This record gives sequence, structure tokens and C-alpha cells, in this order.
Amino acid sequence: MERLVLSGAGGFLGSAIIRKAAELDIKIVAITSRPQEIKNVYGNTCDTLETKKILDGSCEFCRKDVFVNCMFPTNADGYRMADGLEKVFQMMTAAEEGGVGAFINISSQSVYASQRTQPAAEGDPLCLETPYAVAKYSSEAFCDQVFHGKPHTNIRLASLLGVGYDQRIINRMVDQALKGNELKVVGGMQRYGFLDVRDSAAGIVKMAMSDSGNWKQVYNLGRMESYTLIDVVQTIVSEMEKRGLAASYAVKEGTDTRNSSINAERFMKDFTWKPVITLEQTIGDIIDKKIED
Repeated sequence: MERLVLSGAGGFLGSAIIRKAAELDIKIVAITSRPQEIKNVYGNTCDTLETKKILDGSCEFCRKDVFVNCMFPTNADGYRMADGLEKVFQMMTAAEEGGVGAFINISSQSVYASQRTQPAAEGDPLCLETPYAVAKYSSEAFCDQVFHGKPHTNIRLASLLGVGYDQRIINRMVDQALKGNELKVVGGMQRYGFLDVRDSAAGIVKMAMSDSGNWKQVYNLGRMESYTLIDVVQTIVSEMEKRGLAASYAVKEGTDTRNSSINAERFMKDFTWKPVITLEQTIGDIIDKKIED
């Protein structure tokens, strides 16, 4: 790999990938609509390129460059989704025409059925139950079409966790616990395949550094373990107590049986990678940051 080229560089996952690549002294080109903000945060650890310059096809790449696409439309409404998917397609086309050597597209475990009884494997039937899932699968189809005959893959990510990702249920529960509110759990047997964003970034960067000629078309990236919602609230309470803070929860009956667990054995085997950050550590870091702020 000559350089790591990254779209969506200012997002939650993109930022983690920049930090991991910089830690390994990998040359980074961060594609973003806010290049000055990236420079202010990361300084000389990466070069920046404005998104619009990629979309108009005015950039050239090296065949040894690996492009990681974290760019994805917001899930706000149908108009933005359509416009965003068009930009994703333009981004991929520009990367291919610009000569990039290999392409990694970030997709999601949401393309699998949400009521699965076993962790989803790459060969399982797809079940596109939400507009988000449809859009993610569309990005996979774009990737396979644009990079047909060239090294590429689609990464179906587990549900990411980490400091600052406040849309996630764990972050919201920590907020409530820190306010002294009892955590309310309905059902409690919902099962989640969470992954700390730092582990995700480490896996993606390791893959980017590997021989792209050996990549498979699709990989799940996540933990082999999964957690019920009761596991989650118990961990929050435990981590709060370690910090001398009181927290409690109550469970009510419910019928929600969603399951976002995935089988990531293929990725772990092909890239000799395993996650190292526990759920306890992630939740502890979220708590500490919120206390600090």
C-alpha cells in the first residue's frame, strides 16, 4: 500500500481510521468537505482533499493506493438519501477512474434479518428491512459494479461504539445514569453485536495493508460475542459503581427480540485480527469522557 485514501474522513469511523493509520506512520489522504477542520485536529499527520474535487473527477491516484469509503448519506429523509447515494456512486467512479489500486466499502450488518436466531454469516440471505439497509446494500452493489475486475470488498460492520457516538443506545443510557435516572429496560433479551470503533479501525487498516488480491467480496467485521440489553445495563451499573457513582435499572416485560450479532470468523482468519477492547472498557471510557465534559 502506497497511501490510505479515506472518504468520510470527518465522521466517527473515519476519524478513528485516521488516528490508527497515523499511529502506524501510514500516509493518509483524508477526503472531506471540511479540510481545515481535519488539519486543525490532525495537523501534518495526513493530507486533505476536498470532496468536491474528487466528485468532479479531477484527482489521480496511484495503483498502490487503497481507498476506504466511509462516505454515506444521512438517514434524515428520502431526498437526502437519494442525493447522498448519488454522491457515493460518483465517489466510487472517480476513485476507479483515478487509478486507485484497491477499494474497501464500509457497509453494515443491517443488511441481514433483524430477527435472526444465530449470528449472521456472509452467506446468509439478505433482508433489507429499513431504508438504511437498502441504501447500504445499494452502496455494495455500486462497489461491485464500479470495481468489477479490480480488488475490492464490502465490510459489513457490527454496531459501532465509542466516545462521542451519542446516537448509540449505550451512550444514551450512560447519560441517563449520570443524571441519576433509573435505566428502563423493556424485554432485555435484545442481542447486540457491538464493536468498539478503535477495534474496527485497527481491523480495516490491517486489511488495507494486506495483499488485496486475496480479498473476498464481502466480510463481516465485529466480535464473535454478543450482548443482551440486560448485559449492557448491568455493565453500565458496574462501571458506574467502580467510579463511586450510583446507578440502577428496572426490567419490564417486552417482546422485542431483535438480534444484530454477526459471525466475523472469515475476517479474523484472513487478516489474523481480533478485537481487543472489551465492552467494559468501552463503557468505562464513555462514562469518563462524559464526566470530564
